[in-house]
Amino acid sequence: MRYADVILPVPLHATFTYAIPEGMVVVVEGVRVLVPFGRGTKYVGLVCRVHDQQPQDYAVKDIEAVMDVAPIVTSSQLKLWQWIGNYYLSPIGDVYKAALPGGLKAEDGYKPKTETYIRLTEQYRNVTALHVALNVLARAKNQLNVFTEYLALSGWDQVEETGLEPTGPQPTEVTREEVMNVSGCSSATLRQLEQRQMLECYEVEVGRLNHGGPYRPELIKPLSAAQEEAYNQLLLSMMKKQVTLLHGVTSSGKTEIYIHLIQRALDRKEQVLFLMPEIALTVQMMQRLQRVFGDRLGIYHSRYSDAERVEIWQKQLSENPYDVILGARSAVLLPFQRLGLVIVDEEHETSYKQQDPAPRYHARSVAIMLGTKVVLGTATPSLESYHNAMTGKYGLVELKERYQGIELPEIQIVDTADLQHRKMMHGAFSPLLLTRMREALERGEQVILFQNRRGFAPVVECRQCGWVPTCQHCDVSLTYHRQLNQLTCHYCGYTYKIPSECPCCGSTNLHSRGYGTEKIEEQVHEMFPEARIARMDLDTTRTRNAYERIISDFSTGRTNILIGTQMISKGLDFDKVSVVGIINADSMLNYPDFRAYEHAFMMMAQVSGRAGRKGKRGLVILQTKQKEVSVIGQVVRNDYTSLYKELIAERQAFRYPPYYHLTYVFLRHRQENVVNTAAIEMGSRLRQWFGGRVLGPDKPAVAKVKSQNIRKLVLKLENGIDMKKVREYLLLAQTQMLADKRYSSLQVYYDVDPL
Repeated sequence: MRYADVILPVPLHATFTYAIPEGMVVVVEGVRVLVPFGRGTKYVGLVCRVHDQQPQDYAVKDIEAVMDVAPIVTSSQLKLWQWIGNYYLSPIGDVYKAALPGGLKAEDGYKPKTETYIRLTEQYRNVTALHVALNVLARAKNQLNVFTEYLALSGWDQVEETGLEPTGPQPTEVTREEVMNVSGCSSATLRQLEQRQMLECYEVEVGRLNHGGPYRPELIKPLSAAQEEAYNQLLLSMMKKQVTLLHGVTSSGKTEIYIHLIQRALDRKEQVLFLMPEIALTVQMMQRLQRVFGDRLGIYHSRYSDAERVEIWQKQLSENPYDVILGARSAVLLPFQRLGLVIVDEEHETSYKQQDPAPRYHARSVAIMLGTKVVLGTATPSLESYHNAMTGKYGLVELKERYQGIELPEIQIVDTADLQHRKMMHGAFSPLLLTRMREALERGEQVILFQNRRGFAPVVECRQCGWVPTCQHCDVSLTYHRQLNQLTCHYCGYTYKIPSECPCCGSTNLHSRGYGTEKIEEQVHEMFPEARIARMDLDTTRTRNAYERIISDFSTGRTNILIGTQMISKGLDFDKVSVVGIINADSMLNYPDFRAYEHAFMMMAQVSGRAGRKGKRGLVILQTKQKEVSVIGQVVRNDYTSLYKELIAERQAFRYPPYYHLTYVFLRHRQENVVNTAAIEMGSRLRQWFGGRVLGPDKPAVAKVKSQNIRKLVLKLENGIDMKKVREYLLLAQTQMLADKRYSSLQVYYDVDPL
């Protein structure tokens, strides 16, 4: 008897063994199987091992069906899944759910896209029969119109009268939609022609994937002298190191270097994975890469439909896969047959870290575990990556000048505390920012305004007693969205009506406090009524094509002021942006996290880099109440080295990454007293093994989400510690906790290397 170990889409740290019935088609590693699980439940699982070792401690059930004739997952992918599960303390079933598109996990499976076509029924596919049909339809004008339009579209009206078979041009296939559009007919008229058995419908399978045009390597631009030097240094570094950090200032032309690296890989018959942190970025990058690589380029991210992702997955397993994949975080989990290069652009971005649900993996780390050459590109490296480059673990190539000699933008600091004291602020805007915006618009140039908070206002408050509305399911205040006329929780999505009076004191004097992108947009409309304004945040980009529309409108000049959150800071290229306004730098500086200054520098430096990219030097107006804070001066001077030296000393002194590994242990329960007790007990268990490396338990910044109370423990683990043992102890403590009936509904989960 043969047996198969199967990964199931359940959050358990185990695989499950099933018997392969006699006579069943060949079961191999990487195929999907339908198996029973528990009482009356069936799952589509994935075979990860075939063997002849019968389990001794339970009765083995049979595999019910094999769903594939060939593996849909490669052996290297399975090894990567195992690493992700082990390193990020995630059940292998959760890795399986995250990696495969939904259509490959469901019992009913993926359904190919079809389109309805129309053709003549067999008895009317000759000239004589066509004349009969036209005579019959002479009194049915609508049907006659549809029939003759079909004949014209298909080419049957060109058939010569020399016999029963057509001797003119071969008739072409025509879609049902095309016939209806051209003839203007209703579906009822078409049905009447079907009932007369003159026309018939049939389905044709059509792909969902876009066609990118021809491959045109001749369009690759020559590199500048500085780019050429960086490119050659990269090639030398890649000969010695698996990972190389390309540290290039904004607008230095890193993308052109990437294109040359991709072409080199294609010449070597290798595939390339090009990762980007945000879907918004893939729009412009897709256009640049598609212009050169055409149909050899595939796009993969979460805004694509599940069926589209299934087709890309299947294409990557076919004999004609995409040579280049451009995608966001999840693209790192695609199958590759001959991967030779991974490019991680904007490698510092926190968007590469998956948060919820598990597995909470970092795409940059997973990309490195693919075992191929990796290039990490950014103008503002993460401290960990730069430290690895400084200590020789990674190669380092620096590109310090902008393309075509364009200067870095001038950054002017505005002290908003002083202006507010003198009552000179116009809402969120300083007089200097308003003046520079007006001048830019008068010159026909564009403006970007950065405010890293969406909605109209982050807080609604009662002026009488200070009451603030909070979410009944989460431990957060509600954000006011004026266009929707509602209060929204940005953690659970629940919406509330705006109260007409304070429930505490009965006062009707309620007002909004603070500025979100929606409020900034309203104020800009009031002060610049002639401006064409667009807003780019999570609220305006929920639909699939919203990114493309907003970016296209701004690129072509249909809008001239773009207001947005951190989405607009991430590598977008706009030719006519001369002024960038950072509305409130303090919201980034005051965040209670050891990475706050690092992330603040990255965001401000990146959004500043959108200014003055072609033609002349740009201007950035940075508004802050804390102009004396060191990171503000470092942004003004574009002094990453100074930032690194300051922060790396702090990290070493206080035992933070990159000198220590962090692992957060979270506990969730609906009852606060239960989670409090569980967290204390979990902390005690972990201290038996880890001692003073365990901090907490404590409440996280948001201690209740979706009616679940949350507590957090922190493990600070020195580099070089045996992470396999750490995993064993953590899972043992979790198992012991959940064995207690008091904690039967307790959730325990982990965030390894949190951001």
